[in-house]
Amino acid sequence: MKIWTVDAFTSKPFAGNPAAVTLVEKFPSDETCQKIAAEMNLSETAFLKPLESDHFHIRWFTPEVEVKLCGHATLASAHILFEERIVRGNNIVFESLSGPLFVTKVSQDIILDFPLQKTGADLPSHIFKDLFEPQTIVNAVQAYDDIIVELVDEMLVRKLNLDFSKINKLDCRSLIVTAKGNVSYDFVSRVFAPQDGINEDPVTGSAHCKLADYWHKKLGKFEFLAYQASPRGGSLGICIVDDRVHLRGQAVTILKGRLMV
Repeated sequence: MKIWTVDAFTSKPFAGNPAAVTLVEKFPSDETCQKIAAEMNLSETAFLKPLESDHFHIRWFTPEVEVKLCGHATLASAHILFEERIVRGNNIVFESLSGPLFVTKVSQDIILDFPLQKTGADLPSHIFKDLFEPQTIVNAVQAYDDIIVELVDEMLVRKLNLDFSKINKLDCRSLIVTAKGNVSYDFVSRVFAPQDGINEDPVTGSAHCKLADYWHKKLGKFEFLAYQASPRGGSLGICIVDDRVHLRGQAVTILKGRLMV
């Protein structure tokens, strides 16, 4: 199997979120996919199976589990399909566990057309007493299988040093911490998912399917420039269109080779 490593949601190497991308004639067994993802030891490894022209089935695995939606590994996959001229045009359709996903290439940017995931009920702040000082929490909401916690200041998000064992005790797939941006960005965030084997995800496209709805409700806007303030960091352009969200970013190929299995 051909394999690539791609830094996604960045225009320069060694930033953004790295993903592995493999192209297969048929999917290996679930066990083999999981072992390959563990071997690559990146946030996600994407497996692509061609269906027809410019149409693929995509699956994503963390080092520990298969996931239903992954933005950065989809961006990385599209980048490889365009860069290696595996697709003919500027549009790709991916079939996935989250339904059809649509990708368009515009100049150097890749736009992901994903489902907008509506945020749910407010959560009491005492749930997070072991992670944050109560006075720093503006709001907390359920967001599908994730939780979003808004803090009072961007710098609190950027300087977070959380205990991953305490995050593991929360009833969620990942903890998304966010705050309104000060100057350059509408909002910033960080994403922690130790239950999926990812203590901190560098840049998370799927989280922004939820953050887009959260900040739309807060700010009344439909377009955002967002920054995920992990140590690697990455920026995303976001546009809400009806019940979809468009995530815009770039990617850089770091490595290409062949799996000898």
